[in-house]
Amino acid sequence: MTVTKISEPTVCPFCGAPVVRLIGDGAHLYCSNPNCKERKLQQLNYFVTKQCMNVDGLSEKTLRKLQTSGTITEWKDLYEVSYDDLIAAGLGEKTSLKIIDEVKKSRTAVSADTVLMALGIPMIGKVTAQKLLEHFISIKNIEIAPVNEIANVEGVGDVAAQYIYDYMHSHKLELQYVYKYLTYEFVKPKIKTASAALVGLTILATGTLDNFTRDSIKQSIIENGGKYASGVSGKLSYLLVGKDPGASKVNKASALGIKTITEEEYLKLIGK
Repeated sequence: MTVTKISEPTVCPFCGAPVVRLIGDGAHLYCSNPNCKERKLQQLNYFVTKQCMNVDGLSEKTLRKLQTSGTITEWKDLYEVSYDDLIAAGLGEKTSLKIIDEVKKSRTAVSADTVLMALGIPMIGKVTAQKLLEHFISIKNIEIAPVNEIANVEGVGDVAAQYIYDYMHSHKLELQYVYKYLTYEFVKPKIKTASAALVGLTILATGTLDNFTRDSIKQSIIENGGKYASGVSGKLSYLLVGKDPGASKVNKASALGIKTITEEEYLKLIGK
């Protein structure tokens, strides 16, 4: 079999801006241009997905049409758009009515942790959003929190805390729209206990796993009694290594004498 090496892109294929890694050894590249139309479109698309604000009827194709017409360019526009605006953008009557109804429902249909996740803040998935709101109770409290207090939240750590803090201080206007348009409350999730297999253990995962997403491996560790770490330190029990792991994490774990385990070994630990 012939293996073709693909060169890592250096610029965004849509706007030409340099691409960057938010995390030094992370696997994902991001467009550095906050005004890139494609980047904005994908942020919108993420915001309305089922796992976030669950606005049914707003497919990527529809969002692209609304963006091209200038009707919707960022998520707050969803809560300001009218039926007539959607019709003028070329959508049908039935589709427009459905979107208006779905957007209205989304104002109150989701919890605060889902709203926080939907904003697309770097390093905040469902589990991290829940942990932050268990600690701070409201998004407003996270906005005004010092970075060291954010870092002390279980599963966050220094690197993620800095991204969250920076976002909260550079998106003040966007946060005002959250408070203006979205009525929500935080309901502490009931964490089901699968086992006590990981009690006393602190685990961090790096790389791509076959059976878990980034959020679900965190959830699995917590459900089995363990703690999920935000970075490699002397307190780490195991580094769970998947495909294409972060080199710096693996090297640091090795230097600290921390044992690395495979996904198969992790599954055996929790009795799977």
